[in-house]
Amino acid sequence: MYGTAIHVDIGYCLADPSAGFAFQPPRSVVSTRSRPLGPRAVQNCPAVNQIERQLIEIPSPIALRLRLEGQGQNLQMRVDPTGTFAKGDVLRRMLRLEPPPRWRQPDRPVVRLSIPFFFVTDEPCMASMMPPFMHEGMRRWPGVGIGGRWPVTIWPQTIDWALEWDMPQGELVLRQGEPLAYVMFEFDDPNKRPRLVEADLTPELSEYRAGMDGVHHITDDIEGLWQAAAERRPERLLSPLETAAPAS
Repeated sequence: MYGTAIHVDIGYCLADPSAGFAFQPPRSVVSTRSRPLGPRAVQNCPAVNQIERQLIEIPSPIALRLRLEGQGQNLQMRVDPTGTFAKGDVLRRMLRLEPPPRWRQPDRPVVRLSIPFFFVTDEPCMASMMPPFMHEGMRRWPGVGIGGRWPVTIWPQTIDWALEWDMPQGELVLRQGEPLAYVMFEFDDPNKRPRLVEADLTPELSEYRAGMDGVHHITDDIEGLWQAAAERRPERLLSPLETAAPAS
């Protein structure tokens, strides 16, 4: 069942090249690990390695310090300039407080942060996004990160990070570059592992992604659109620019 590792190219691409140099690209969790303290250290556990080799970190694109003030329809976000570097127009594009009908619970507001990357691959693959459970930064959050799972092969969507805010007096502090989320890629073979590559935003990829733009304003049956996307998908969407070193 298990044999030699097979590396599968997972492309990452900036959806908007504006200020692209300021954003750190996604990276393998394995690439950020410290050296093991001894032969029985956590990093030498086969079970730990099996999952960490599948995980990709999504770094926070901005530094942010945020509070929520008010209640119900009067609830508002208050950005503290101490600890927040991005300008107001940038924050307005990337950060939003979801309206109450989109919350899971009536007392848990949802804050959403848009990340200017998306993943693309030509292999059958599902992507599962989850909170960065190994990073201490998550313990500072005033709520719970929202996870998600989607067929990245046919749905190269721009990534959104979202938080269910359950501490009314809490403060959200994000540091640029620290992990916001992990993404685990699931393949049709347990020996396959993700290998990050920088992807070219080709005309074919741009045209295909245009079919995804704004669909949530038209229908709530996004899963039903996945079949239509699969039928219209070109044979190849990923054109690597530069191959990163595979996870060990």
